[in-house]
Amino acid sequence: MNAGTDMSRLQDASLLRALTWWRGLPCESLAAGVMLPDRSRIDPVAIPDLLPHLVLWEVLHQTDGSLRYRCRLAGTAMVEIHGYEFTGLTMEEFHGAENARIQPEYDFVARYGRPHYVERSLFWMNRDYRRYRRLLLPFGDVSAMRDGVAKILNVAHFLTE
Repeated sequence: MNAGTDMSRLQDASLLRALTWWRGLPCESLAAGVMLPDRSRIDPVAIPDLLPHLVLWEVLHQTDGSLRYRCRLAGTAMVEIHGYEFTGLTMEEFHGAENARIQPEYDFVARYGRPHYVERSLFWMNRDYRRYRRLLLPFGDVSAMRDGVAKILNVAHFLTE
């Protein structure tokens, strides 16, 4: 089992709220019997307290089978923490040289349609002193007639200690 898929480790109240919200959404049947909520189920009215802490990544399926990601929405707290607006950037542009250490977690979510949880520091920004917890939640896209994960919702909680 991928260590990030063990949701019993998740104790953070805001991330537990995000996971409970995601699990409560109606699901659509996608490829290989994967059941996921459709991206249209992301209703800001249902999660106003989480909005500043979200990043919505679009999954870009490449012809060679690899995956790339483009930021479609970055919440205000995320922009403030990182120091700039990154909507529209690819994950490679956002994480730079450290992307190879982070993208495999997103690849796991995109390939298997399962949430992923991790706690770590902002090492790619040379800010090892700043810790955060992050939950990745997969969404499908029925309207685009796509099978598999189309969007990944990143919900983060930055620790003050």
